Amino acid sequence: MIKKIDHVAIIVGDIDEALKIYSELFGFKVIEEVTDPDGEFKSVLVSVGDITLEFLQPLKPTNSFAKFLEKRGAGLHHISFATDGIDEELKLLKAKGVRLMNEKPESLPLAKIAFVHPQATEGILIELVQKVPLKHLPHQLSQGSVL
Repeated sequence: MIKKIDHVAIIVGDIDEALKIYSELFGFKVIEEVTDPDGEFKSVLVSVGDITLEFLQPLKPTNSFAKFLEKRGAGLHHISFATDGIDEELKLLKAKGVRLMNEKPESLPLAKIAFVHPQATEGILIELVQKVPLKHLPHQLSQGSVL
């Protein structure tokens, strides 16, 4: 079952400029920074109150984020919904005939994620995310030493 909006992801051309603007205007603080292991993109999560945004900056001119930025400009990339049962959520959506980009979730170190195709949701890319409880992480991850 969907619980809440986990975050809203925004494609930007200059992540440092986005961080400056959102920090100065609205008080957002960085909570996590990740550079894709393949060097395709940089991701920074920022938060204020109960609001979390993810800024995505393409690092290579040929990846999907760069193509998105070139075609549409900076702006909304996806909305992420939190769930405690991503596998069940995907089964329900598939049974309803919803077009999925992932029929099985992708496992990341801190979460499992899957995407609903934007053609199924009036042009908005939807991400489903199930966070991994800290007690289930390897010791080095739960201590925050490795992203």
